Amino acid sequence: MTVFQWIRGAVSARSALILLGVGLLLIPARLASAAATAPVPPRLGISLGTLRVGTIVYQHVTLLSVNARTIVITHSGGMASIRLRDLPPELQSRFGYNPAAESAADEALQRAGAAAAVRGGQAPRAQASAQEAGFDPRFEDLLRHFGRKPEIKGEIDLRPRFFQLDLTVKNQGFRPSCAVFAVVSALEYQNAEVTGQAEKFSEEYLIWATRKILNRAARPAAESASGGLDSPENADEGFSLSDVVTALRTYGIPLQSSMPDMIGLAMADIPEPSPALIEEARTHRRVFVHLVPGDDTAAQIDNIILALNAGVPVAVGLRWPYYHTIRAGFLSEQTPKPDALHAVTLVGYKNASGQEEDTTFVFKNSYGPTWGQGGYGMVTCHYLRNHLLDAALLEVQRPAEVK
Repeated sequence: MTVFQWIRGAVSARSALILLGVGLLLIPARLASAAATAPVPPRLGISLGTLRVGTIVYQHVTLLSVNARTIVITHSGGMASIRLRDLPPELQSRFGYNPAAESAADEALQRAGAAAAVRGGQAPRAQASAQEAGFDPRFEDLLRHFGRKPEIKGEIDLRPRFFQLDLTVKNQGFRPSCAVFAVVSALEYQNAEVTGQAEKFSEEYLIWATRKILNRAARPAAESASGGLDSPENADEGFSLSDVVTALRTYGIPLQSSMPDMIGLAMADIPEPSPALIEEARTHRRVFVHLVPGDDTAAQIDNIILALNAGVPVAVGLRWPYYHTIRAGFLSEQTPKPDALHAVTLVGYKNASGQEEDTTFVFKNSYGPTWGQGGYGMVTCHYLRNHLLDAALLEVQRPAEVK
């Protein structure tokens, strides 16, 4: 069984995993020749210590999100959203502040608000503004409802829609790249729902990008040829969801046809994509990531159910049991294997009693279509409460609105 080495961020307490609303602005490369050496943005969850903004001083600051307009932080007094233009110059540079990008984002929101006002009472202003700006309006209600007890439905199942869109189960092979496959699976679905086009994105590129932001250099050719994929010197190292999210924000993602998956190739041997391909990847989509909030796993599961009720798949990281204990892809009472962690995409749930503890979630795995039930599995609420690590949603903006 393939697993990945889970690398936890600096935010150690679950109370810090509040709603992030992470703006992943895929900014066009200034120069194709500079694309491959672009600076890596600060990692989400890092500690900033003390932060002074004008006359306000924030203590015990942790970075939660960065977009073209703002950063979101937690501090000793709660949470705050701060405009990049109000930060000291050295922090503006660190967070990649670009006045032109900020102006474009502000103008898009103003146009959206004006269009919503012209339409009058046809839709709530927030939803109309989101639609006009090219965003998925489901997220407006979903984010506002996080923290509330969800309505437990008899069944939510996004699999028929995955089948209709031909977003089939993929196989990560022997590489510990499950976090990449879980993120891409959710991204492909959300992209299709917003744009009306079912497009498949390149896990191979996102593996390269994640290794890039982690500073894992490719092996020299002589070293690469010194042993097989299973030899110790060629052992691949895996990624966390936060690693993959940072890589997506930094380097974007192209279509799979531009960089096909080569699952038999060790991750360190993935060739460097061309500057032109990196530029294409950065400009293809604007994506926003939201970590599912909750002070504990029970609260996170409430919010996961809210997301699934809204038709939004959820990428999750969890502790993983011994392979021989997983029959028909069903996770229930197993004991996780030490240090074994995995990422999958939740795509629905079933519940016959209306009691949340009786919920069984459906997930899309990345072990190929012969695993479990056609590549899908089931996990009980009990197992998730004991072994859930992280959960993330992906929101996509229509490409026509990307500046």
